[in-house]
Amino acid sequence: MTKRDKHRLITGEFLSKYEDKFDIDDEMGGRLILTPMDYDGEGDTRDNTIEYHQSRHTVDTYNWASPETKALVAEMEVFITSLIIKHDLD
Repeated sequence: MTKRDKHRLITGEFLSKYEDKFDIDDEMGGRLILTPMDYDGEGDTRDNTIEYHQSRHTVDTYNWASPETKALVAEMEVFITSLIIKHDLD
């Protein structure tokens, strides 16, 4: 399996897990913007978007995002790490 195949598998599994919770927009630069569908927390929905970098397999959110969003980002980071290990991506 090529490195490119591994990247695609990781992104695919990541999206499969979170596609029901987020509206996912492709920014066409290797980034996906995840906007919560049913956000009922603190702050504006746009302030609680999460950006997924497909080549680095990292997630980011705004510094002023809600505590719920920051906790979700931490959960996503753990999940992504498990996928990287699972698919043996260097």
